[in-house]
Amino acid sequence: MRVLAAVDKFRGTVTAAQVAAAIGHACWELGHECVERPIADGGEGTLEALGGANRTTRVTDPLGRPVDAQWRMSQGTAIIEMARASGLQLVGGKTSNDPIAASTVGTGQLIDTALNEGATRIIVCVGGSATTDGGLGALQAISTPARLKSVDFVVACDVRTSFVDAARQFSPQKGASGAQIEFLTNRLTRLAIDY
Repeated sequence: MRVLAAVDKFRGTVTAAQVAAAIGHACWELGHECVERPIADGGEGTLEALGGANRTTRVTDPLGRPVDAQWRMSQGTAIIEMARASGLQLVGGKTSNDPIAASTVGTGQLIDTALNEGATRIIVCVGGSATTDGGLGALQAISTPARLKSVDFVVACDVRTSFVDAARQFSPQKGASGAQIEFLTNRLTRLAIDY
């Protein structure tokens, strides 16, 4: 029998490659052939699932500290995995996060770098973030936001949650308390009007 192990990570425990390898090993022990194909949902592991060479840029993590974040550029298309610059794992998980202060500045710095290097298409994979700032930090980090008008800008995600509802849906995963969820919802509501 031939088995295709096309699997994503088990968040917080093992990577997609580790899951695929475990399935592959089990298949091999049973005498079956296995093709291991790690996949991703737009969060952690997206760059690995796509394969290829990454670039590394020093940016600001969600809580303002320097971090070396990988991203990809190929044939004018930049792929930015938000978790690399603004990810929850960078701050040590939800118990170490500050959901109000956490910012997407680092993601914006990667977008700015991609623009500076001539990207004509930018794909931002938005899963796994520590942030609920509505992308405000990212916009503030782009030296000339008007440059975004000249590129094809794609947001890759696996959910259909509205912009404002994102705080209620996802900020508990980022460590937000009930009062913080209300604050973040109100902040996103104001941003939605401005955007």
